[in-house]
Amino acid sequence: MINLAIVGYGKMGKMIESLAHKNEFNITGKYDVINPVNKHLKSNTDVAIEFSTPDSVIENIEFLSSKGINIVCGTTGWYHKADQIKNIIDKFGNGFIYASNFSVGVNIFFQIAKYSAGIINKYSQYNAEITETHHTQKLDKPSGTAIRIAEYIVENVNRKNKIVSDSDTPEVNELNIISKRIKNVVGTHEIKFSSNADEISLRHKANSRRGFAEGALVAAKFIFGKKGFYKFEDIFNEL
Repeated sequence: MINLAIVGYGKMGKMIESLAHKNEFNITGKYDVINPVNKHLKSNTDVAIEFSTPDSVIENIEFLSSKGINIVCGTTGWYHKADQIKNIIDKFGNGFIYASNFSVGVNIFFQIAKYSAGIINKYSQYNAEITETHHTQKLDKPSGTAIRIAEYIVENVNRKNKIVSDSDTPEVNELNIISKRIKNVVGTHEIKFSSNADEISLRHKANSRRGFAEGALVAAKFIFGKKGFYKFEDIFNEL
């Protein structure tokens, strides 16, 4: 039995709670801006699933780590401070796993993106572009998932070496991410490889938050009792 705290009790937090099987997880606390974890943490928590905001995530990670609690982090928008997070985890010796997206389908999509980029690399007539569409409440832009897809493409397409966002006139070497915010959209990511002759489109559309929540709970079971800094997609295949 894993004693589980939910840090960020919005739509994702409520979905995680609904899917956490009673014979596997004991929910020890549910925290949000009204009931902040750093003031109301209950004892006997093994793992915290953190889905908060880019403004509060580092403070939450440092507090939870100081209490010896392992962390599943689904908040995005902090990756430019990854070294700071690694230092926190090294300092307190707890376990930490994060993902731009915990969805099984999205992690399959990552592998498809990587593979297809390797093929497109051989055909210089094709340009690449990413479009991501999310709900209007999403704070970071572009999405962490879109950035990770872009990284896979840049790593595997030699003529692309820079990621830009919402550029009207991207250079040939730039991979452009177009971000859209529309009411009631869970999340859609599309890769377009286009030439003068045709267009190849790869698309992942989330129908609900269920896939994200299921993946986060898988990550919670993985990180339980472990130490160190992990990325979900790196251990996805073994899971």
